[in-house]
Amino acid sequence: MLKKIILHGVLIGLSLFMFGCGGSSTGNTQTATQPVGGGDHGNDTNTTVSVSHKVTSQQEASSFLSRATFGATEEEIASLVKAGDYDTWLDAQFAKAPSYHVAWAHSYAKGVNGIADLNSSREDWKKYSDGLGVLQRDAWWDIAVNGEDQLRQRVAFALSEILVISRNGSLLTFPDARMSYYDMLVKDAFGNFETLLQDVTYHPAMGRYLSYLGNAKGDPKVGSHPDENYAREVMQLFTIGLYELNMDGSKKIKNGKPIPTYTQTDIRQMAKVFTGLSDDNGQFEAEAYFSSFHARTVPMAAFESEHDSSEKKILHGQKVIAAGGDTKTDINAALHMLFMHPNVAPFISKQLIQRLVTSNPSPEYIERVAKVFADNGKGVRGDLKAVVKAILLDDEALRGKHDPDTFGKFREPLLYVSHLFRAFHAKNDEHILQQGDTKLYRYRSFNFNGTGMTRQEGPLEALTVFNYFTPDDAPSAIKKQGLAAPELELYGKQGIDDVLMGLITKNGFVYQLYNITAELQLDTEKTLVHEKKYDALLDRLDMILTGGNLSTNTRSAIKKYMQEHAALDDEKLVRYTIGLVMTSPDYALQQ
Repeated sequence: MLKKIILHGVLIGLSLFMFGCGGSSTGNTQTATQPVGGGDHGNDTNTTVSVSHKVTSQQEASSFLSRATFGATEEEIASLVKAGDYDTWLDAQFAKAPSYHVAWAHSYAKGVNGIADLNSSREDWKKYSDGLGVLQRDAWWDIAVNGEDQLRQRVAFALSEILVISRNGSLLTFPDARMSYYDMLVKDAFGNFETLLQDVTYHPAMGRYLSYLGNAKGDPKVGSHPDENYAREVMQLFTIGLYELNMDGSKKIKNGKPIPTYTQTDIRQMAKVFTGLSDDNGQFEAEAYFSSFHARTVPMAAFESEHDSSEKKILHGQKVIAAGGDTKTDINAALHMLFMHPNVAPFISKQLIQRLVTSNPSPEYIERVAKVFADNGKGVRGDLKAVVKAILLDDEALRGKHDPDTFGKFREPLLYVSHLFRAFHAKNDEHILQQGDTKLYRYRSFNFNGTGMTRQEGPLEALTVFNYFTPDDAPSAIKKQGLAAPELELYGKQGIDDVLMGLITKNGFVYQLYNITAELQLDTEKTLVHEKKYDALLDRLDMILTGGNLSTNTRSAIKKYMQEHAALDDEKLVRYTIGLVMTSPDYALQQ
């Protein structure tokens, strides 16, 4: 169904006409939380799965890797096939040391002449924030493309689209805060959801983004009230959603209507909980906010004189936080109450499935994963490692058994580019930024800027706390079928084929501080083209890029184009061929 809609032109179509081809293609168990260990691997939990899941083909391995990494590569496919089963690959990924963005940036931000680094004074940050902001993107892209901890990074990216902060807003000039927040998601990606929820809540980037950093208790004398922003979003977006859910993600109905999970009174009560937090710099006042690297990257501190210690009744008044508690006691109690709410398991599980596997999971798939969230088999609730494994190893994910016509998800623009760079080993060369004779710092970059990618999607760059799209978004033609296709919200801003073709044809682009080009390693592909082995090249691209899903019509049209344009030089023809595969409906829909 989803692919048919693309083929009828609702989305992007096959871009052959760009090159004059002329061809076309047609009741929940809740248990106490187990303490989670830290260390070099972040807040991981120990989980084992007894059932083995065999890898049956290169194509199947490629499809799996499109969900579990930032894009399949020939080497990773071969490694997975050699491992023989997905569990072995997953366990190896769980054991990989995390790659952290702040550490990456530190190694490059330090000024060649000692002028600017992540510990610069606030005045230096005002001067260099634009340049250092480039490093946040460069760190993200280098780790996403070249990092060995692919699964952890892919899950962290999924979490960043649920627990949203963004450079678009009050964090614009604080890339270190954004990197630190993302590193927290990386650290907690395989840990416990309650720990993650606490770390999100105490992080100064979230405090600033959702305006509860420096949130003082209300003062009846002047009629002031605590800020309600985070109180609302932590319920609506981060934990329980708007309506009560069954374990399969469907809404509970009473008197013909869905049942709200909270009221405006609950928001006001919850707002009192999130008072008394500010930068860990000894001052609560606004003029001290975000004044140092330390203040922007370590958990917020409690200022008891600014905390509302009165009684709070939340979740329709059914949960009570007793009067007299200090800041962290009240906050942790409220977060635990949310964590234990029956909605959290299906609400978070469904969104993770949508971000990794398919936009329209069956109710049965959601329920299977939600049950693992509720209890990992060892009495632990919220074990994200177990949840990730359940998502990726479910039969519906591995075989698309529920409904092949609706299975899968449209690739986000960012994932198009990460796959392109990974599949063909794009180089990100080292450069030095200069202002006049002054050398400021080193950086490494890929060429994706100038093509429209940053206007479409970038890491931690959503326009609002609702991410680039909401989980149930879809164009009308798809929504009429009762289906979701949230990623299509991004496709309308600029055709993804324009973005990809800009990269693939090796045009040069300018973006603020630098001029660079994308350099893809295409030796094998050029050899196949030179020898006119077009079928062999298409087999290779189908295996690496589309996981065996390149349709006969698409393949025939691309081959016809190659034959008719054999006079092109080898590299140009290879790049155009890659572009045609990656802008086809068969690639757009990740299955």
